[in-house]
Amino acid sequence: MEHMGVNMRLKALRKESRLTQEQLAKYLDVDQTLITKFENGSRAINVTMVDKLCSLFGCTQEYLLGQSEEYIPLNFAFRSQGVSTEDLQSIAAVNKIVMNLRCMNELIGGE
Repeated sequence: MEHMGVNMRLKALRKESRLTQEQLAKYLDVDQTLITKFENGSRAINVTMVDKLCSLFGCTQEYLLGQSEEYIPLNFAFRSQGVSTEDLQSIAAVNKIVMNLRCMNELIGGE
């Protein structure tokens, strides 16, 4: 199976989360056109943004970068188009905690 590139993976994650490019741009504190460039593959995503995106979407860097297919989504229901940047920052913080707990659980041999 061929791995999906970071641009396609980012677009898929954003759409699965029902976020607009504008919402994602505000969360990353960039212009919306940069998100378009990320998604069409004409610009690379820097390390800081990779970390923020992984926290927001609850995925590993390997998954986002297309190096792994392993992904257990942390499902948050975005029921409103009015999701604010602060909401996304809070969700990212919670996701980071959950991902760290998963990792710790794996290290101690839990399931």
